[in-house]
Order: sequence, then C-alpha cells, then structure tokens
Amino acid sequence: MRTPILILMSAIGVIGANSLLLSPVVTAVSQTLNATTAEVMRAASAYGLGVAAAALLLAPLADRIGAGRLLRAALLLLGAGLAASAAAADVRILMAAQAVCGLAAGAALPSIYTLAMVIAPKGREARVLGLVLSGWTVSLVLGVSVSAWATDLAGWRAVYGTLASVALLLWAASASLRAAGSPSGQATSPLTALRVPGIVRGLLSTALMMLGFYSSYFFTGAHITEDLGLSITQAGLLPLFYGIGFGLAVLLDPLLDRLGLARATPPVFLAVTASYLLMMVWADNYGLLLGLAVLWGIGQHLALNLVVARVTLLDPGQRGAIMGLFSTVTYLCVFAAPFTGAAAYAVWGLAGCLGVSALLSASAALEALGLKPAAPSAGGAPA
Repeated sequence: MRTPILILMSAIGVIGANSLLLSPVVTAVSQTLNATTAEVMRAASAYGLGVAAAALLLAPLADRIGAGRLLRAALLLLGAGLAASAAAADVRILMAAQAVCGLAAGAALPSIYTLAMVIAPKGREARVLGLVLSGWTVSLVLGVSVSAWATDLAGWRAVYGTLASVALLLWAASASLRAAGSPSGQATSPLTALRVPGIVRGLLSTALMMLGFYSSYFFTGAHITEDLGLSITQAGLLPLFYGIGFGLAVLLDPLLDRLGLARATPPVFLAVTASYLLMMVWADNYGLLLGLAVLWGIGQHLALNLVVARVTLLDPGQRGAIMGLFSTVTYLCVFAAPFTGAAAYAVWGLAGCLGVSALLSASAALEALGLKPAAPSAGGAPA
C-alpha cells in the first residue's frame, strides 16, 4: 500500500507546486517573456479557470471510466501542459499551457481523493487520506521553495520542465492503479449538490477564504523581489514558512474536534484576519513577514479544515458532488484573485492586497456566527 500512497501524495505535490509556483518566480518569467507582472499572473487565472471547468465537466467521468484511469489520463495531460509552459514563447502561450494544466488538475484531484479511500484498509481511511493530503505541504515546503531556488540557478523553464518529467514518471508508476476505483457506468454532476440545504452559505465561506488567500499570496513574490529588492530564492522562503505553519497546525486539529464547528469557525477566521493585518503593518520588514507567514499558514490550515468539514457534513451521500463544487469555487477564486489583487497592488502594494484579504476573512467570521452548534470531524485539503 505504500507505493500507491506515495504516488497519490506525489501527484498532489506536483499539482500543488505548479498552482503556487508563479508567485515567487513571476519577476523572472515576466522578464523572459517581456510581459508585466499582472500579465504573467493571468496565467494563474487561466489555470484556475481550467480547474474550475474540469471539476464540473471532467471529474464526473471517474464514475464512468474509473478513478484510476481518469487519474492516469490527467497525469499525461498535466505533463503536456507543464512541458508547454516550459517552452512558452510569450505570455499568451503560457496562459494556454496553464489552462491545460488546470484541466488536468481538475480531473486529477477528485480522482486522487477517491483512490485514497479505495486503497485504504477498512478502519484506516482517515489515516491514509491524511498521508495522501500531506502532498499539499510537500508542494509548499519543497516544490515551491526549492523551485524558486532552482530558478535562480537554472531558470524558470528548467523548473517547469522538471515538473513535467515528474508528472510523466508518475503516469508510468501509476499503472498499478489503472483498475482502481471501479467504474459504475454512470456519470454524475456536482451541480446536483446545489440543492443540499446549507451548501450556498458553505460555498460562500469557501469563496471568502480562498479569494482572501490568493489575492495576497499571488503578489508576495513580486513584493519581495520588486519592492524589497531581494532575490527569487528569498521570495521562495515565504511559501516555505507558510508551509511549515500549515504543517504544524495539524497538532491543533484535535482542538477543533473538541470545540465543534460552530464554536471554532468564527475565532479561527478572526485569527486569519489578524495575521493579514499584522502582515499589512510589517509588509516592508522581510524577517517579520516570514515569521508572520508561519502564523498565516497555521490559521489558514485550521480555517480550511473547518470549511471542508462544514460542506462535506451537509450530506454524506453527496460528498463527491459537493467536493466538485468546492473545487470549482476554489479555482474560480484562483482565476479572480490576480485581478482583485492587481487592483489593490497597483495602488497600495502588498499592504493593499493584505487589507482586501483581511476584509474578506472578517466577512467569513461574521458569516460563521450564524452556524448552528454541531460536532464535526475537521479535516480537509488545500484544494
């Protein structure tokens, strides 16, 4: 069972590394392609739009052909998109390539979550799923930060080329998973989950959290390299510190179980709001910004777990459809964030982005005040 877990965890790692990579290397990419920072970050928007579309249109194919087969097809498509990103001659080609990567990720992620539950021995599903989801932390701590360092040494094209190679290696290694996740012959749509009571408010909370995160995260690299005059490697340390905080927060998850969803959600979102405000105040102090990124990661992990628990508990019989909607909303926010963040960044710099994020997080805390007491099991993933 260790090999399938490693494959699934690594697949999440590659997807996560690509989805978060542009921020720390945006300056290098913009210089190579003779484009502005905002234009390059629109490639991240194209990626998010691709994931959102795939979550609605491609992910349900897992019910028809099987999750294992869909994952392998998605890994091939991801490898092609990453290779095209590495070879992009201008920003429009980069945007198209990242849209292809988004389609692949939108099909792969639901398949990965499904396969994690399929390969898990009875009674150990949560443990296996947790190991697979640790790929998100790997993507932050290793994928993004190491990639930023590698960009300084070998250039950003080499980084995308390496990710493409890893995706293709995972496709070859995943042959043993081809028949896993037996197809039912039926394809369902995440849109059916919109009839579940409470889903609209749950997705609103998701949107407030995700738009707040990406509106600031996407512009941290530009702030560190352009405004503070530091290197791409130093810009890559911020995702590293954020990822450390995200990983450390797993120690606090049992506290969420004891408090329950209704009691825990408002203060957690207020803590995230505080982290944005503190970073806004000390945005020009690189050392303090790194330290506060750890707190940001802790708060974001807890908020994410609570939001995922909230939506999946609405109707256990439609968790797959609900997570399709969750992914769609998440990556629509990835699409929108470069536009909302760019408007604030152009006028006030990173501090403006952080102010917008703080307002969105505070709105999520306010919305959560209306939650009814419950006793959920908090657990989730970054996307």
